[in-house]
Amino acid sequence: MRKILLGTTAVVGAALFAPGAYAQMPVTSQPGQAPGQLTRGNENVGTQGVAAPTPAMAAAGGLTIRLGGYFDFTGAMIYDDWDTARQRNQTGSNGGGPNAQRRSRYDFRNDSELFVFVDGRAANGMTYGAAFEFQMDNVGGNGGTGTNGSGTVVDLDEAWGYITFPNLGSIRFGQEDSAASLLQVRAPSAGIVASDGDWYDFIAINNGLYGNPYMLSGINDGSDSTKVIYLSPQFAGFDFGLSYAANSAEGERQDNPTSVTSQQRDQTILQNEVSAAVRYRGTFGPVGVNVGFGAMMADSPRLNASGQFLGTQRGQQVSAYTGGVTLSAYGFAFGGEFTWGAYNGTSVGRAALNPGLDNSGHYIVGLTYTMGPLVIGGNFGQGQQSNGVQQTRAANGVVLSERTLDDRKHTAWGVGAIYNLAPGLALYAIYQNINDENIPTSAPTNARYLSTPAGGGTVGTQLATFNGGNTRTINVTMVGVRLAF
Repeated sequence: MRKILLGTTAVVGAALFAPGAYAQMPVTSQPGQAPGQLTRGNENVGTQGVAAPTPAMAAAGGLTIRLGGYFDFTGAMIYDDWDTARQRNQTGSNGGGPNAQRRSRYDFRNDSELFVFVDGRAANGMTYGAAFEFQMDNVGGNGGTGTNGSGTVVDLDEAWGYITFPNLGSIRFGQEDSAASLLQVRAPSAGIVASDGDWYDFIAINNGLYGNPYMLSGINDGSDSTKVIYLSPQFAGFDFGLSYAANSAEGERQDNPTSVTSQQRDQTILQNEVSAAVRYRGTFGPVGVNVGFGAMMADSPRLNASGQFLGTQRGQQVSAYTGGVTLSAYGFAFGGEFTWGAYNGTSVGRAALNPGLDNSGHYIVGLTYTMGPLVIGGNFGQGQQSNGVQQTRAANGVVLSERTLDDRKHTAWGVGAIYNLAPGLALYAIYQNINDENIPTSAPTNARYLSTPAGGGTVGTQLATFNGGNTRTINVTMVGVRLAF
């Protein structure tokens, strides 16, 4: 999953393709986020934190090239139950041994991306072009996946082309977000606090726990897999989108067993992902209304890494649904979202439920208020996912005990403030509190679908412990500066 910081770059691209989005916008005309916006939820933010589009440069064949992007610097103070000395001294996958100490409470981080947009216009009014997104964070260095010690290796995150026909809509093709992700309506927030903001960049996630420690992300972006997307024009306030991806990989086939893209046709990842969404945006007197519904479905992996059928251990078919509404008036924006479906993990719709597990879901509500250059707000959300059934068995397979584990329950709330100091330059402060109960140490399973291990023993989901309990509490305070261009 592509994690979201303070904006979705695919929507940034959409905004740059429409320079009119940089004018003082009515509440209903904003399809998503323009460069530099630190708010979310289609509220009436006007030109808050928005930089003017870069002047176009002439290219071959009458095309134009424009640049965009952002630079973000953040400092944070962190408290995390996993980071205590007592916790790290525990034995097991999330312990560090008898001499382990707690991690530092403070840290800094950089995040930056560069966008290149190529645009053309035909004599019949058709527009066409391509977008390229380069990210310079979380790659390389000691904690990344590359070999460059700086930790700032350039990575091509998205690359897609488009053709738009007057009054007929737009076709996009390449590594781009899904239709449901592009059109979803999310709860308002100043700084994307508490849900899937970048607070998790400051905490430990590779400690034997299942996935990243958040469960309130929007419907998945299609993993930026190579796909085809159709986005309609707006009719009486309504627009819709459709997308299809053959599998969840991106780019060209690589015959490298350690590469995700080598799995493209191996049926070991999600296949035949279909995504659709519809949205309404309208104004009724002083009140702006933004309502959306989206869905996605995909086939779960059919084969294991050896090319053999998974059989009874094959995951359930993936489905996810999301609905959201935002009302805006007199500087206020209030709204919420509800997402549910047959999926697991921390990115909605990116991982299949194991057999016998129940569906997942979450909700978020948020409120923001804009006063000139200042935006303040907060939100609250809860999510739950099934942990399945655990059994203790004898060596001959006889069940000695059985219990249904409590669901994983994730509760998050936060407040934030953004001050737009100058065009394209914003200062922000964010506080978030997260309580995560009953975290599984690996993908949850239902013991009734598992075979008895040699010699018997406990079968099914194992839960992590934190300071003697099953709840991980995280508090993160962030202050930063963001330059968008």
